[in-house]
Amino acid sequence: MRWSILASILFLAAATPAAVAAQTPSEAAVLYRDMKVRAEAGDAEAQWEIGMMLLNGDGVTRNEREAWRWVRASGDAGHEKGMISTAVMLALGQGTAPDPAQARDWYRRAAERHGSAHALRGLAGMLITGEGGAADPTLGAAYLELASEAGDAYAARILEAIGPELAEQVDRRKVDSLKSDWVARHGRPD
Repeated sequence: MRWSILASILFLAAATPAAVAAQTPSEAAVLYRDMKVRAEAGDAEAQWEIGMMLLNGDGVTRNEREAWRWVRASGDAGHEKGMISTAVMLALGQGTAPDPAQARDWYRRAAERHGSAHALRGLAGMLITGEGGAADPTLGAAYLELASEAGDAYAARILEAIGPELAEQVDRRKVDSLKSDWVARHGRPD
């Protein structure tokens, strides 16, 4: 199977914070200072924004270790983007030691808590590839389809790339049952 396609698409969504988009370097530096005050006061959105700015070097010197600290604080606070970025950073070993098992858990928690198609896609990829635990292509296919049906463009691209090969490995009825179970417990992802 073309797992490299899945892996490359899986982690594409380490998003750039909206506040930094279209900022000049000096504006980004001012934004960083202002955002840091909010982050230090416990604002989880600001913590995530600061983490992303540090990770990407937007308005500040790039620093993965410091980015990890802020992103993890945001994730610990239950912020959706913080939880997903914590999963991505753990999976990739950005600013912290790689820990695929913890990454898988963060994706699961974000998907369950927030109904996030993005988190569900990340979890699906780890289940399909066996990263961070036992491989479960059937459960992974169910979650990937749910994410795609919710409008996650990356999930749709993954299904387009590996769907036919994945379909050969899974029981279609079981996939549909798992999707129904998810929706019954958590609602449709968004």
